[in-house]
Amino acid sequence: MRGSALPRTQLFADEPVGELRGLATLTDPDDASAVIDLAVIGARGDGKTQFIVHAIRAMHAHAPALDGPEQVLNRDVLKLVLDPRATRPDATPPGVVPHFTFRMRSAGLFDRLSWVGAIRLAWRAAGVATALVIGAALVALGAVVGVKLGVGPGVIVGASGLVVGGAAALAARRRIARTGDVEVAFWDVAGEQVYSAAAADYYGLLAHLVEARRRRAAELGRAYAFAPVLICNPVALGTADEGSPYERMRQLLPLFAALDPEAARAMIAINRWAVVDPICARGALRDEVVSVASCGRGEPPAPARAVAREQVRANCLDAEDGRDQDVRLTYLRYDTAIKAHVDVDREAGTIAYAYDDGPGAFSGAAATRFLDWVIGMVRWSAPRREPAAAAAAAPEIAIGSLPPTAQVAPAAGPLSAPLSAAAPLSAAAPLSAAAPLSAAAPLSAAAPPVQVAVPMSDSGVWARPQDLPGTR
Repeated sequence: MRGSALPRTQLFADEPVGELRGLATLTDPDDASAVIDLAVIGARGDGKTQFIVHAIRAMHAHAPALDGPEQVLNRDVLKLVLDPRATRPDATPPGVVPHFTFRMRSAGLFDRLSWVGAIRLAWRAAGVATALVIGAALVALGAVVGVKLGVGPGVIVGASGLVVGGAAALAARRRIARTGDVEVAFWDVAGEQVYSAAAADYYGLLAHLVEARRRRAAELGRAYAFAPVLICNPVALGTADEGSPYERMRQLLPLFAALDPEAARAMIAINRWAVVDPICARGALRDEVVSVASCGRGEPPAPARAVAREQVRANCLDAEDGRDQDVRLTYLRYDTAIKAHVDVDREAGTIAYAYDDGPGAFSGAAATRFLDWVIGMVRWSAPRREPAAAAAAAPEIAIGSLPPTAQVAPAAGPLSAPLSAAAPLSAAAPLSAAAPLSAAAPLSAAAPPVQVAVPMSDSGVWARPQDLPGTR
């Protein structure tokens, strides 16, 4: 399928941050009900791509119709989604921020959310808040009536509340199913570059992304959200003396979360959860350092790492959801393996962690927790409308690349003339004698989004993000 036939709009004509590549290939959907950008940040080998693959499986996501480099990158990730033993692409090179675009179908979302997440979705997106409140109030009233007047009247009132709530839930399910897909773009951000000399460039790239997406969402009347996801690998936390890349990136996380001006939020994904309890064994000395050797079945063993028990306890075991000043933090705990075996030698101070990374999703309740968090970010208040049709003679300019002056400068015409040249308003010149507004130029030269063809790639993929082989 050629790019010109896709219902997508290119946001950037070129790279806004000269030192980085990643935005020029981005296209924005015209037919999605919401768009979410997740910047997945993690050090090399910590499991960024594993998180993305698990998230795609948890969302029951499908790939939209794409073209060019976007399609090639999606195909590489889909190979890992469907076959975890497929050949892994090379690690993300410096100066590149690739993205992977997938979609969730709104139909069936209620079945995969927790009951709290389902109520929140129905409240925000389906317009049944009043009915839900009435239903809950009738149920509570039924309990009171049952105590005061007897079981019969209480059951009648309470059952009425259940009927109202059930009807509201059914209506919400049908309305959500008609809203359309939710598109999620995962951005693979190399964590070791975030706290390097190139940190400002990575921050600037994500800032350009959020601004262009928000402007486009405002034009279409759809929902948009952005949030960073920081990967925490317990085996890579190191000791208190040497520190770890995770601790450095954790200090910068609020800066990236604040890129979304409406709601600053972030997720910290703790993988390899199977080794957390053995490392933080009850009765062990907190300042003790243990040696952890991890190995995937069928893979060569990785070098053992020295890990302080206190580092894992503070950053993984005792970490709780909450707020870091104005940033709302959510922790996701899971193990990337479908099968894991841990051998502990307390006397030698060693832990052997063997795992099998099969085609699974998040372990335990992590899948539901992740979906609750993702869907909870979306603000569904604005009704969606179709993009305005572009004029035939309009130039093909990506909206994310327009300079600020070009976006708001008035067009030439009677209304854009200087005020000093305009005739003063007086009784001798009534408003009815003024030129009709239809003959004037538009108040602003900001053009609607232009449908452009997605560029086709004649060469190979310029970036295949993935963790180093053998360090999953």
